[in-house]
Order: sequence, then structure tokens, then C-alpha cells
Amino acid sequence: MPPQLNIAMVTCRELGSLTTDDSIAADHLIQLGFSISVIAWDASAIGWETFDAVIVRSAWDYHRRHREFLAWLAEMERRKVRLWNSASVIRNNIDKIYLRKLSEQGVAVTPTVWVGRGEVVDLKAVLFDSQWDQAVIKPAISATAWSTWITSRARAAEDQSKLDSILEQRGALVQPFVTEVQTRGEWSFVFFGNQYSHAVLKRANVGDFRVQKDFGGYLSDEIPSPALVATAKGVIQKIDSPLLYARVDGVEVANEFVLMELELIEPELFFRAHDGAAQKFADAIVKLAGLPVA
Repeated sequence: MPPQLNIAMVTCRELGSLTTDDSIAADHLIQLGFSISVIAWDASAIGWETFDAVIVRSAWDYHRRHREFLAWLAEMERRKVRLWNSASVIRNNIDKIYLRKLSEQGVAVTPTVWVGRGEVVDLKAVLFDSQWDQAVIKPAISATAWSTWITSRARAAEDQSKLDSILEQRGALVQPFVTEVQTRGEWSFVFFGNQYSHAVLKRANVGDFRVQKDFGGYLSDEIPSPALVATAKGVIQKIDSPLLYARVDGVEVANEFVLMELELIEPELFFRAHDGAAQKFADAIVKLAGLPVA
């Protein structure tokens, strides 16, 4: 291993520490001789530019404070902090409008009705016009299924006020409810340094559609087909910036991989699911730092 690096791993004040999963990676880096500091992104009087790398990991309040978070990214750029993923990559990934661009580039994405901040839309009419019996509503800037729910033609009028409330602050997405999330699960493909590392299949708890562990979701011990991995790689190839980490989330619908999210800000990377993941992460850090990988 080349000369060790002084690294800041970024969290949020609410969490205050690394997640159990990220701790696996941090412990491995420490064993390699790296110096690791865990700092909330909004902590005051931090000499961010003194670190060899500042790695965003669990800034899990960015979606609720996105204007402040965007200002922090701008400050990192002004101070020429070596931030990974980069400020430009993170900025472009904050609003889920990035999915529309990927769709225009040929990536299979869940059909979406995009509603901008301040726009007026009749939710019931959207479902009827799109011929969707059920739909998922989510803010354009959100994380961990925050303010995300399922509506239906029968409940749309009742749910109109919830959508209106979101649109006062940010845009929103209306998408058909993909039943395969419940029946087949959602794949997460993890990449380090733009290279594929491993995958996990996330499943929702009985009666729920959210696969996050916060809502009872769990991991299923399954291996993706080479075709699925190749499709996930194709999504990463659409990004023309170097990535320390990335997660491609999607489901199989009619034997086709459909992208749900491309996570480039603070995704769980499931280090616990793959023995070599922490080392691949370390190698990607070293490579991005411009040092030779041992």
C-alpha cells in the first residue's frame, strides 16, 4: 500500500457517527494505516482542505436541508477540497430529474410524470390519463423513502393535499407502482472507481413496498445474472465523471432491468455483503488520489 492518507468521512449531525456498514470500510482503512476522521458536513470551523480526501458517506439530512447542503458543496469547491464523489457529481444527483436525462440516453427508467415546484397538477387525472391503478409519489429531492407513499385512483383526490404540500417546496415524481418491488425485490449494484464490485437483492417486509431496513426491509442471498450486471455497468458508463462509489438500483420487469435510482451521494454500499468490498473501496480511494495501487 502506498503512503497512507488522511481521510474525513462525512456524516450528519443527527447520526453523529458512521453506520455499522461504513464502519467495516473505515476499520479496514485504519488497518491499512489510513487516518480516519468522522465529521458532520455542517460542522463549524473544519479545515476540510487539510484532508487528502473528504468522502461523503452518511449525510442523511441533505434532502431536508438541500439548500444548505448545496451551499456546503459550493464552499468545498471554493476551497478546492478533494471531495468524493465530487461536488458536481453530487449536485447533479440531488434532484431525481437526472433520471429523465438517463432515459433520454437510452436507459430503461420507470415511467414518470414530472411535476415542478409550484406547478398545479390534478393527481387523480394523472392516474387516469396514464392508466395507472396505483402510483408512487415521491419528492424530486428525497432519500430513504422520505415523504414517499402509494396512492390509487380511489385515494388520489384525498392525497391531493399531500402532493400540493410537497410542490410548495420542491418538485415531485409520480410513477406507476411497480409490483415487482414486492414480488421480486430490488437489486442494488455497487461500484467502486467506476468498476463493478458486488450486488445485493433487497426485499420489502410483508405488506410494505419500501425495501430500506428502516421499514423492515432485508437482504436476500441471491446472485444477479451476468445480463443484469452488464445492464448496471451500462448505466455507470453514462456518467462521464470519475466516481469513488456508485449504486445502481432497479428491478426486473418483463425480463428487463428498469432503473429506479442511481445513488451517487450517500448510498449504503453493503460492505458486509462482500468480503473484498472494503479493499476495493480502499484501492479506488488510492487510485483517485493519484497514487499507485499496491
